Amino acid sequence: MRKYFTILISFLVFLLVYFIDIGIPTPARHVLAVVILAGILWFSEALPLHVTGLLIAFILATTTEMTTKQVFQPFFDPIIALFLGGFSLAVAMQKYKLDELIAKKFLEKVGTNPKSVLFGMMFVTAFLSMWISNTASTLIMISIAISILRKNKLKPLKSKYARALILGVAFSATIGGVGTIIGSPPNAIAVRFLSEQGITVNFVEWMLFGLPFIVIALPLTWLVLLMFFKPEISNLTAIKYEEKTGSKQKIVLCIFLLTVMLWLTTSIHGISASVVALVPIILLYLFGLFDMKDFSKINWPALILFGSGLSLGSAINFSGLDKILASYINTVIFGQPLVFILFSVALLGIILTAFASNTATAAIFIPIVIPLAFSVGIDTRLLTIFAAISISLDFIVPVGTPPNTVAYSSGYIKVKDMVKSGVLVTLTSALILIFLFSIWLSL
Repeated sequence: MRKYFTILISFLVFLLVYFIDIGIPTPARHVLAVVILAGILWFSEALPLHVTGLLIAFILATTTEMTTKQVFQPFFDPIIALFLGGFSLAVAMQKYKLDELIAKKFLEKVGTNPKSVLFGMMFVTAFLSMWISNTASTLIMISIAISILRKNKLKPLKSKYARALILGVAFSATIGGVGTIIGSPPNAIAVRFLSEQGITVNFVEWMLFGLPFIVIALPLTWLVLLMFFKPEISNLTAIKYEEKTGSKQKIVLCIFLLTVMLWLTTSIHGISASVVALVPIILLYLFGLFDMKDFSKINWPALILFGSGLSLGSAINFSGLDKILASYINTVIFGQPLVFILFSVALLGIILTAFASNTATAAIFIPIVIPLAFSVGIDTRLLTIFAAISISLDFIVPVGTPPNTVAYSSGYIKVKDMVKSGVLVTLTSALILIFLFSIWLSL
């Protein structure tokens, strides 16, 4: 019943904003009504996120000045192709258990010291999250973490080390996701909207911003978790994995490495990252490693949500709403020190993503940040990338990011465990990001 009440309220608010003159141009007002409708439905999750996305596309096409082509073109934007390739690689790695093999082989080398195992788990999770979705990497690594905890008889909700290990996986998945364009949806959304301004950011360029953050944030997060959840044991019983690498795993590994190499050398061969993303799909089919059943396992709802987010962002830009909203924010931060501006942008991004998915938040927030950068005189590319990464830095509540949700659903932690450590991790991560971008902006 609550769901239907929320939907009713969202449409009533939509109609009020759509028809009542609030002092802004009509095209911008119409799109603002859609943005508010999308915000309420995405924040409340009264409908599945991708269903709301399709509803938004329908309303944009029927109630605003945008043409049908303008509304639906973003649903297969080059960035969508990039994620399609990334999702295909993830499905293949999961199908042939290559992701588990990478994780297990690495953990065999870590040893049995609880602190070392925690850092090893976090390192592997962050690495996987750079190349497959952070949700997938969290699910893989949480299952390994739980097997370690069960082997050592560390019980849910009672073991401090169990809390550290479960939260370590979730937090590192989010941190690793900022490292590449395909690591997290906000990254790709930022790249896409920057391209509309004639600003290109390739795979390597993004990593130049993302990797330094990971290198600093990951060990600091490890230290925070050890500070809050000091291990009650001094030695873990090791788990040995005897799986041998099969020929199919080796082929998938070669395809994965080839794709990554092509992504990293885009500036040399000139083939865009979105086109490169088609290579693994084609090769997986050619080698008989992929079929229609596998293709159906791709996260299509996420792609639809992603496309609708791009469509809504285009509408915000097309109607001029982005400049209007940016001007309001500008009145608050104009003339303030750079650090204050960065802190304000980061804080707003983190608050928004605490209530909605980071994809939905990015779709609304990024189009506003771009004109804001122009108005405050900050490098547009840098501020947009900064905002995109900020959106991912919610470590406080289970609904903040998919990895947080997976960690909470494991049954090994309470909400208060995530909150008390997550607040400090969020604050630390935001300060690291502000520090790094303050340096880059001053160069």
